[in-house]
Amino acid sequence: MKKLSLASFFLSQCVVFVSAAYANDAAVKEASEGFRLGEMSRISAALPQVRGHVLEGYVEYWALRLNIDGASAEIVERFLDKHKGTAVADRMRVDWLKQLGKTDRWDEFARAGAGFETDDSEVLCYRATLAARSGGADLSVPSGVWAERLTEACAQAFMALAEKNKLSAEDSIWRLRTAGENSTLLALTRIANSLPESARPNDEQLRRAFSNPDIALKLSNAPLTRAQREASLVALVRLARTDVAKARTIWQTVKSKFGDDEQRHAAAMLAYFSARRLEGDEAMTWFKRAGPEQNLARLSDWQAAWIARAAMREGQWGELLRAINAMGVSVNGGQMDPTWRYWKARSLAALGDGAGANAIYAELAKEFHYHGLLAAEEIGAPLPAPEALRNGVVKPTPEQLARFDQLPAAKRVLKLSELGLRADAAREWYSVVRDFGDADSLLASEWMRLKGVWDRSINTAERTKSAHDFALRFQTPYAKEIRKAAEAVNVDPSLTFGLIRQESRFWAEAVSSAGALGLMQVMPSTGKWIAQQLNIRDYRPSQLTDINVSTGFGAFYLKNALNNQGGSEVLAAAAYNAGAGRARATH
Repeated sequence: MKKLSLASFFLSQCVVFVSAAYANDAAVKEASEGFRLGEMSRISAALPQVRGHVLEGYVEYWALRLNIDGASAEIVERFLDKHKGTAVADRMRVDWLKQLGKTDRWDEFARAGAGFETDDSEVLCYRATLAARSGGADLSVPSGVWAERLTEACAQAFMALAEKNKLSAEDSIWRLRTAGENSTLLALTRIANSLPESARPNDEQLRRAFSNPDIALKLSNAPLTRAQREASLVALVRLARTDVAKARTIWQTVKSKFGDDEQRHAAAMLAYFSARRLEGDEAMTWFKRAGPEQNLARLSDWQAAWIARAAMREGQWGELLRAINAMGVSVNGGQMDPTWRYWKARSLAALGDGAGANAIYAELAKEFHYHGLLAAEEIGAPLPAPEALRNGVVKPTPEQLARFDQLPAAKRVLKLSELGLRADAAREWYSVVRDFGDADSLLASEWMRLKGVWDRSINTAERTKSAHDFALRFQTPYAKEIRKAAEAVNVDPSLTFGLIRQESRFWAEAVSSAGALGLMQVMPSTGKWIAQQLNIRDYRPSQLTDINVSTGFGAFYLKNALNNQGGSEVLAAAAYNAGAGRARATH
């Protein structure tokens, strides 16, 4: 028998090890597909192959998650103990708490959730329900009860809190009137149960309004009870979400049966749904009927935002100001959001209140973001000096970088990213950086940049509050390929970089929920059209994840959008993302 040299022996072992690693990676991918498709057999087959793999916990999580309806507390606790302190354990605990809340196992819920911090809206709603039922002292109202999509868990919390007078009758009526857009019938029924008896539709009225809204709106000539009117307003919302033109027409024939407050609410809802359909003129017509500012029908932040955007497109500054003033004071989507602060200032300036506008501009101009720069331009304030944009630049030491190299969570992030499991990678990375200050965030961003995980690097750099490195926020990977593609069709490379940053965060293998592929998120059908224009005969959709193909096709399509939109970069970017028809409709 021929003897192997020592070098040959070690080489053969490396081949075996690498082959096993690739096989294990393939098993993880197979298990992730099984989880996505709900196929337990694929996960079960993968489990023996991933023992010792850095992502073994994920495969075990997927297996347990698919069977959570029948899982015992002992099995779940065993998993949580084994993976204690990891992101996947936190995910399992959240899922388990939701299962316990859904099945009214409140004692187990209290034990499993004790000391566990989470911002999951459904878990917070279940906690609010438990606190209300047990007479807890802290009966705080979770934000989920006001969310655009009202879940059954948060509808249950709403009902429990209303019974404890933590929510008013007015709150209950507004929530019922708006919940029909994105809630289930069960959630809607729970909200109805929190209404005063005289205003409460019965189950049949709600079912008809929910399932057959156009029929429910065919009202008799007899006067309507309060409960019938509330059911009809639910039906109006249900109809408007799919056919706002029909809803507007029917409402005109029945509105005389409703009181002033109800008519203002209906007008506000029709303004909102018209705005969502990009019917700006109709949106403004109905918004004016929603009442003067001091008596305006109640709107959520998301509804007011749609109406505000319609007012912007129509150039109706007074209506824009009214819509912004209807928002709450949140910094994330409300009046204090930089976007709406800027547009409030624009409205005030257009309406002749220069002092009010300049006061807002002056504060915005101190902030490092897009609308801060726009505000600075409006009042002629100096733009930030380049050194100010990099006041947080760090030069990490090898020891500082090694700290991340040794983190098990960081290793999982790299492997998840390598396997294309970016949503899991994002959650895992958040568990690493969530408590970081500016200095650590910039170090983490630089470590991710060195690893070539551009999306996590950029997102982490964006977390900083006062120390910034805009070179990390606006990175330019694949610069050679992107510049070459842009210059070949005479497109500004900066526009191309910005588009890619927004579309894929420089993830070459990105696949969107709609099926768009690659750096520039080109749809396979669009790729086929581009290939025909460029006379490329061997086009295959899989080629769109190739950097050169993606940038070449994407730059060509961007140039086509620029030509079709009269050279407007704003409209071209909108057309690239949403289609030329929508870009024209918003103009």
